[in-house]
Amino acid sequence: MTYRWGVIGPGNIAQTFADALNVLPQGELYAVASRNAQRGQDFVLKNGAKVLHSSYQALIDDPKVDLVYIATPHSHHYPVARAVLAAGKHLLLEKPLTVNAAQTRELVKLAEQNNCVFQEALWSRFMPCFAKVKAWIEQERIGKLQYITSQIGFVFNGEPSHRLLNPALAGGSLLDLGVYSVSISQYLLGEHPVGVSALATPVGEKVDHNTFVTLQYDSGVVSQFVSTIDAHCSNVMTIHGSEGYIHVPGRFWEGNACSLFVDGAPIDKSFETQQFTHQANGFEYQIAATMQLIGGSTLSDKRMSHADSIGVMDTLDRIRHALGLHYSSEIEAL
Repeated sequence: MTYRWGVIGPGNIAQTFADALNVLPQGELYAVASRNAQRGQDFVLKNGAKVLHSSYQALIDDPKVDLVYIATPHSHHYPVARAVLAAGKHLLLEKPLTVNAAQTRELVKLAEQNNCVFQEALWSRFMPCFAKVKAWIEQERIGKLQYITSQIGFVFNGEPSHRLLNPALAGGSLLDLGVYSVSISQYLLGEHPVGVSALATPVGEKVDHNTFVTLQYDSGVVSQFVSTIDAHCSNVMTIHGSEGYIHVPGRFWEGNACSLFVDGAPIDKSFETQQFTHQANGFEYQIAATMQLIGGSTLSDKRMSHADSIGVMDTLDRIRHALGLHYSSEIEAL
């Protein structure tokens, strides 16, 4: 069976999605909806979609659309996703799912009521790189896990209206970037934090710029990360154990490589390194997983359950509470 996809919000992320879908024969880019007619038309022509809809609802109502991918700013995910699920359409929703955990819970409830596949598009969670890292941890290749560290971010000098700087679009580094550190830590540990502490600089900004977070888990493991839109950083993740460590190099969320270092190995040579080449760009894993779920597969390697998505959003809520970071009632509302 070929699944016909509809894309809502044809921006840069949607183009990455389209490039990945193109290598999967079981999926077809069928329809596109955009509030910007020219952008929508350009996307259709570039990617060979059959239909351009002038409104999101028109795409949702299209009986030939089997499932929907939403790539609008996360500040506006909730109302559009709610409309998709209410119509009984399957949904792959770009990360983070929503602005807060209450919205995520409502979408999960709606998906279950309407028997829809509802998947979070946190692409790293579906990559073979992180499956390998998790296997090394479970095999105790680095001994007893102690702590995880990661950095994610860059210097952003865009206009104040840009989504990263605009509080009306739930801007800042945490929801856009820090979500990777939270979600991958959750996947590797298989648990959610019992303790959360955080601070952000500069103090008093309407969105978080440099955000420093410590997550404490019931197992005793600690995950610490920095997310930033104000600084250059290494963009690496390291998982530290009692007998060695695992290193995921720069732009760790892209899952291109991981290295295992063990006690006693030569200091200038990793004990084992794995390189991963994606068929397209890395988005293909989550797209394929979503279509497998629609086909009735239990998908033994599914790495982003509803409980995981809710737990990650709960953690992001707790971090925002620690930072005193609030958005408008309009985008926080159910």
